[in-house]
Amino acid sequence: MKKCLKIMGLLLFVIASRVETEAQEPAKKSGVVTTAEKVNKKSADINAASNQVLNESQQVAGNVQQTVNNVKAVIKVFEPILRFRLRKKQVQAVDVPATTSVVVTGDTLPATETVQTGVPEQRANADVQPAAIQPETPLTQADIANGIPVIPESPAYNTDGTANLGSQNNSLYGCYIDIKSGAVMDEVDAAGNARSVDVIFTATSAFNEQIPMYAFLTPAFAKNDPAGYHFFKGTKYKDRNIPPMSWETVNESEIAMTALTSAQFDKIKDNNQLMAVVRQVRGFSQKVESRVKLEGKVLAVKTEMGDRTAYGLICIVSHYGTTGDGGYLRIRIKVTGFDADGDGQPDAGLYQQ
Repeated sequence: MKKCLKIMGLLLFVIASRVETEAQEPAKKSGVVTTAEKVNKKSADINAASNQVLNESQQVAGNVQQTVNNVKAVIKVFEPILRFRLRKKQVQAVDVPATTSVVVTGDTLPATETVQTGVPEQRANADVQPAAIQPETPLTQADIANGIPVIPESPAYNTDGTANLGSQNNSLYGCYIDIKSGAVMDEVDAAGNARSVDVIFTATSAFNEQIPMYAFLTPAFAKNDPAGYHFFKGTKYKDRNIPPMSWETVNESEIAMTALTSAQFDKIKDNNQLMAVVRQVRGFSQKVESRVKLEGKVLAVKTEMGDRTAYGLICIVSHYGTTGDGGYLRIRIKVTGFDADGDGQPDAGLYQQ
């Protein structure tokens, strides 16, 4: 009897242990639940991948837009004398010769013989055919440095990319300059286009007969200041009757002498550099005076008006003469680059008045 009770107790212990174990084990998931979880995980992975691609695409798009903005910002400066006042000389293409020398063998011909090539009409007209003309392209400083033949628009411009800006007394070159188009104007030109004049160069001994006064004047100063006519005194003008007095409208330009050297002027290639230089210049006013010659100096000019905006630098390469009718400056000009299509290159059409 005792033995039976022990066996029954052992069986009850085993059964109780199994029930407890099964109660602790989680219920097995059905096949539907497992499949759904797998689909959800795949969907989450796909969404994460899509978000990463989207973020990377936006970043790439942002980089591309930044590049475009940089291209638009770094616009090359415009050198109007090169683009408007000089042009490359038309170069004739070399004609192909109508005859060639070939080696011929045989008993009836010499060892070498000149044989005519091409059709008869071409051979007959070989010496009179007009040569082809190469298409004209914008002139650059590199072209000039490489010795490309250049034709200037008039005696006021030189084949080295400079212009001749006379004093008010000069008998050959005008004293008025439009920096935006690089045009040197005399009193006749300026009278018909006074709104385009940015700077006037004068040289006089009226203030001191022993020491010349060289000055750059704005049109507004020459027209409106009661003392403006003194800067014009010389061989041409001896009274108050100076051309700017009769102009109906004038530019209210500002001018200043900079500390730049000619070498630094040459290094300025884009708008960012030019604008940085202009912003650092102090002392902009309606006139700049000098008691010494101006060779090697760099002048800053800015015009800000409703229908005309121009920022530029004038580099004085050489200064000839003093206060007589032979005094003039040889100058180079760089102005703000205006770019309509965003390619980083100035568009010449925007500089036409």
